[in-house]
Amino acid sequence: MPRVLLASLLAVLSLSAQAFDTVKVADGVYALVGDLGQRSPENLGHNMTSGFIVTAQGVVVIDTGASKLGAQAIHAAIRKVTDKPVTFAINTGGQDHRWLGNDYFKRRGAKLIASAAGLGDMRNRGAEQFAMAERFLKEKFAGTEPVYPDVTFKERYTLPVKGERIELIYTGGAHTSGDMLVWLPQRSIVFAGDTVFVQRLLGVLPGSAQRWIKSLETLRDEIKPKIIVPGHGHVTDLREAMRDSYDYLTFLRDATRKRFADGAFDPVEASQGLDQSRFKHLVNYDDPGFRSRNALAVAEEIFQTLPR
Repeated sequence: MPRVLLASLLAVLSLSAQAFDTVKVADGVYALVGDLGQRSPENLGHNMTSGFIVTAQGVVVIDTGASKLGAQAIHAAIRKVTDKPVTFAINTGGQDHRWLGNDYFKRRGAKLIASAAGLGDMRNRGAEQFAMAERFLKEKFAGTEPVYPDVTFKERYTLPVKGERIELIYTGGAHTSGDMLVWLPQRSIVFAGDTVFVQRLLGVLPGSAQRWIKSLETLRDEIKPKIIVPGHGHVTDLREAMRDSYDYLTFLRDATRKRFADGAFDPVEASQGLDQSRFKHLVNYDDPGFRSRNALAVAEEIFQTLPR
C-alpha cells in the first residue's frame, strides 16, 4: 500500500477511535456508541449512537454521521469488520448527525433511505442543521455536502436484502418529526434512533412530547424488542429505555398537567421549579437550563390542548 494512502487510512482509523466505540450486538450487527456530550471536532459530531448490519449482499449503515469525516470514520469501523460494500444507508431521522454523511456513502454506491417525514424535516431544517454542525465541528466539517435520501416511505418499508429481514417503521416521530425504527424481527433487535435516549437526559423540542410518548408506547406494546440500540447511549433493553425516555416524558406531561389543573396561568408558571431529581442519574441533569427548557416545551404543548 502506498505510504500516502496508508497514512490517510491510519488517520481515519484514529478519528473513528476518538469519535465512537464499535460494539458487537450480535453476529453481523454492530453499534457505534459515541459521546454523551455535545458535538465537537474531536467526536466529529458523533455524539450519538448509530450502527451497521452486515448482510449477505453488503452492509446496511444506520445513520451516516454529521460530516464527510464522520462518514469516513464510520466506513473505517466497517472495514475493520468486513470488506463488503455498503449497499444501503438509512437515515433514522432528520437531525444533522443522522444524515449529513450521506454524500460520502452515496458516492460509494449506497442507496439512501429515510421516512417521508424525515425527508421533510431535512428539507425544512437542513440549512439550520448544516450551519450548526459546521459551527461545532469547525475544520472537521470540511468537504461535507448535504444529500437527500433516494427512497422514502410513509409508514413501513422492508429492505430488499437476502438473509436478514430489516423492517423500517415510522411510528409518527419522536425527538424530531421524522424519527423511525429499524427492526430486525428475527433477532428481536431494534435500532431506535432518537426515539430512545439512555444515560443522558433527552432534549424536548417544541411540539415533540406527545408524539414521542406515543412512539415509545408503540415500541413497548407492539414491537417489544429484547435488545435496543438507542439514538444516544449504550446498547440497552426495554426496561432502561422506558425508564430514561418514556418515564421522563410522562413525568413532565403529568406534572405540568397537574400544575394547570391546580390553576397555573401559563406554560411558564406550569413548568417552573419542577423537581426532576428522580432523573439525576442522567448526563445533562446538572444543567438547570436544559431541564427548564424541557419542562417549558412540554408545558407549552399541553397548554395548546387545554379548553379555552
